[in-house]
Amino acid sequence: MLTNVAVLYSGEPAEQAALAFSAAVADGLGASVACRFAADMLSLLSADERAEYRALIEVDGLKRAQAFLSKAYDRQRTAHAETAIAAFKRSSSASHLIWGDALDLREDAATVMARLGYLHDMIVGSFDLSPAVVQYAIEQVLIAAGAPLALIAHTPQAASLEQMAMVYAWKPSASAKHALRYALPLFRKARQVYLVAIEDDGEPSAQPSVQDIADYLMNVHSVATSPMVLRAADSPALQLAECYREVGADLLVMGAYSHSRLKRLLFGDFTSHFLKKRPCNLLLAH
Repeated sequence: MLTNVAVLYSGEPAEQAALAFSAAVADGLGASVACRFAADMLSLLSADERAEYRALIEVDGLKRAQAFLSKAYDRQRTAHAETAIAAFKRSSSASHLIWGDALDLREDAATVMARLGYLHDMIVGSFDLSPAVVQYAIEQVLIAAGAPLALIAHTPQAASLEQMAMVYAWKPSASAKHALRYALPLFRKARQVYLVAIEDDGEPSAQPSVQDIADYLMNVHSVATSPMVLRAADSPALQLAECYREVGADLLVMGAYSHSRLKRLLFGDFTSHFLKKRPCNLLLAH
């Protein structure tokens, strides 16, 4: 079950979509969903502080600059967190969520974010968070801790989990299986779940097939789905994004596929398309 969920939030208006999705999860699953203020050090600095930080690097070196950055972040984090709390309280989603402690990404952001992934059933964030925080979430929550990560691009069309339509991208892989396992509580509540496989003509069909997965979900988990097979064209990622739009989906569930498990993870073209172009609300597992 998804019973304890953390939402990364910095208070920007564009992040309201992530709050709306999280509120639907809280109501639909009876989950405890806590917003945590999250912003990296550089994103909080004023223009003058950025200029001073760069000057210190050039004149006094990185150690002196980092000491300045840490003090400035500590000061700015308190002020920005208060602003974020005020924005949260004004949100229509606030009554469904709780406010948690702000995250301190000052010294060891990677450890803080990995810990968050280990201690929660799912992490939710907006694509409109600062790029550094999104990157930390991908590398530490999704990859290091192995937790599911939802990245929200737009406000769901449905007001509740029970009204949502979801797309699950199937291919025989461990990542896809992990994504399915984490998404099951959502699928059980959703109005409609589309299982989509993209296959090349002339090549053997995926095994298990998308129909096999549909039968498994129905027979074992009592989840009714609509299986679909799309014939691969020039860009399977574009095909899947178009399918998402055509069926009016609120969430795309997929495995995050990579070429490397180095610290700076290199995703394949398929996953990178959805992370860079942001055409869908994503629930990723690796």
